[in-house]
Amino acid sequence: MKRYYPFTAPDASVAVNVYHSSRSVPVHRHTFWEIFLVTRGSCTHASEAGVAVLVPGDVCIIPPETEHSFSMHGEVEIYNCQCFSSQLRPEDCTMLREIADDDIYGGGVRLDGPTADYMKQRFVEILREQEQQREDGEIVRHAALQLAIVALKRAQGVQSRSMDQFGRGNRARIRRATEYIEAHLQEPIDFAALAKQMYLSEKYFRQLFKEVTGLSPVAYVHRQRVVRSLIYLQKGCSVSEAGELVGWEDPNYYARVFKRVMGCPPKYFKQI
Repeated sequence: MKRYYPFTAPDASVAVNVYHSSRSVPVHRHTFWEIFLVTRGSCTHASEAGVAVLVPGDVCIIPPETEHSFSMHGEVEIYNCQCFSSQLRPEDCTMLREIADDDIYGGGVRLDGPTADYMKQRFVEILREQEQQREDGEIVRHAALQLAIVALKRAQGVQSRSMDQFGRGNRARIRRATEYIEAHLQEPIDFAALAKQMYLSEKYFRQLFKEVTGLSPVAYVHRQRVVRSLIYLQKGCSVSEAGELVGWEDPNYYARVFKRVMGCPPKYFKQI
């Protein structure tokens, strides 16, 4: 039997809830659109688009009747916006569908800090109007959602143009580079040597890497090491041990990078 999840606010057509939990969410579906923004912690999201590890700043759009699930890596904070197709403008539905169909990272759109903050602010506005139930609140909720969709569409458009700009061959080079990085996280990563393997200058390699992935090579390595270290923390490793297992011998440096990526220190995950 297919598991359906209910709409957050039955008396509204646009609603937001904030998910604070370390509990994973089993495979389910719903009759409405879901736009969720990870603001703290990380999770693995599985859907028809694939499986992706999501960290703060990542957004996913889930169309109606799409099966998906979440596996949480400790406690997370996720802003979840829900809306029905029948209550949206046709152009809003079109933008949501285009973003969902052009799922570059197999899990959503990767936002920079200012755009992620802007998205969160729009969701907070919706949540506030939802809770206060003021006159014309429905209009405000729809306006905030429309602004969020436009911001997301623009961010996705930048990523798509970057992917197209550099051609299939260069995208394949960067994919090989990311696969190498993920297979050698415990080792020092020599970007100059990696660029040479790709037959690129180091300067162009760094530019190309950021354009294709949305992150600089260093930021990408930090992100992947932090995500990998969560596995070791969950297995009972100490903070220093988890850091060493992903290539950071200095536990203080590991803790600083972890907090920058996840929004909270690694010791937090040892306490939950």
